[in-house]
Amino acid sequence: MTLLRITLSIFVVALIALSSYLLIALPLLQDPHSGEKSLTDQISSTQTITGDGESTDAPVTVKAGSTAAAASRPISSTGSRLFEIYGRSTVAAASRPIGSTGSRLIEVFGRITDSTGQPIEGVLITEERYFFTATSNSSGRYRILLDLPRNRLPILNFLRAGFAGKRIELTRAQLQDLPIFELDTILADRADTLRLGGWVANDIGVALEGVRIEISALKSAAWDNYYLTVMSDAQGNFILEGVPAMTHYRLMAALTPEYPVYSDEDFYVGSNPKQLQIELKTLEFVNLEGMILNPESSPVANLEIYISNLTTGAHSRKIVSDSSGFFTLERFPLGEVSLSTRGAEFFKISGLELTEMDYANLELIVDQGDRYLSGWVSDENGIAVAKAMVTLDAMITRDEIEYSSYRSQSTDSNGRFSFENIARGDHRISVYASGFNKLESAHSLPEQSDQLQITLTRP
Repeated sequence: MTLLRITLSIFVVALIALSSYLLIALPLLQDPHSGEKSLTDQISSTQTITGDGESTDAPVTVKAGSTAAAASRPISSTGSRLFEIYGRSTVAAASRPIGSTGSRLIEVFGRITDSTGQPIEGVLITEERYFFTATSNSSGRYRILLDLPRNRLPILNFLRAGFAGKRIELTRAQLQDLPIFELDTILADRADTLRLGGWVANDIGVALEGVRIEISALKSAAWDNYYLTVMSDAQGNFILEGVPAMTHYRLMAALTPEYPVYSDEDFYVGSNPKQLQIELKTLEFVNLEGMILNPESSPVANLEIYISNLTTGAHSRKIVSDSSGFFTLERFPLGEVSLSTRGAEFFKISGLELTEMDYANLELIVDQGDRYLSGWVSDENGIAVAKAMVTLDAMITRDEIEYSSYRSQSTDSNGRFSFENIARGDHRISVYASGFNKLESAHSLPEQSDQLQITLTRP
């Protein structure tokens, strides 16, 4: 009897396992694309636009996709088939998680031709604010997948050496809130546009991947709006496409946080430019620790102050003092820095340069203390002046470092104002109101509280 029960139990377990396998395996054996309509079949309506802000007369055609069909089909279902039909999309865009911003996914595709109707291969298509890129294939076709915030609409640039670039900013009315649309365009011939190749590396010759290269026209009678951003590849190479020659540009390269920003404000493109070589110097870092004090050397607790590296132009961090005024900051790059607060009380520290020395006892001075200043603003007849702008500022210099403060407020309906948490010492007070002469005077705060009577005069 026991043997029969064991046999029945084994049979039931085997039957359950077989059923589970069939439930999982059968859907996988089916063709995932069976019954799927082609992208061309899903295009149902057509409208024609001319491209906002375009100087060329070449037409641009937009064909809007079917909302229901496009929304019901997973984006990934177009997969490699669209990749082959419409050209090569950027690796950066492909590797970015779909819908990663919780925003709007837009698929743009189309065909690019010259003025005779011949397809143009190798046209660079970029979304200028979010760095999505694609390239047209031998048939002039391209496809670009954009993951944009919902309040943003695509701004596409079409660039190719030997042709005039085109910038197309699509409107909400043109898109009609559709996730897929077709955009065909014609590029006019222009012989003076070039393809610039380049290479970026660090100061020991190692190629750098993912460096953002940005070029923008400073003075150009031909195309003042020229702007392009590209990324270097794994070998440090990059291509700047369709650049008008004989023009001055701003050329920048940035790869944070280990390298400073490279900037050339007078980059000139001649008729036969050489290969570009950009070197980014490796940054050196230092650890900071010390105290935030007022001018009387008393600690200032729980103060937030932001430090920015002016040398690199790309590094900013926040310093917060604890209840005893102490702070620490690890690995901040060497170079000239500026420190400032954000809010009604504005403190700024300038002239400090971080070198390779030890910064274990750094003292940062801010104009904050226990003094209180109030007052009343009136005209020559003793009538209160409302909405007069009253500012209180101060500056001290120690070891070539400047510590400044700035406070500002408007008088109320009774002409009154007040400032608190001020440090003892000399300040400058300025008062301005519409229809009156501006008043400026020095004022010292020797006592814990002080009151002022300010009279404004008319011109």
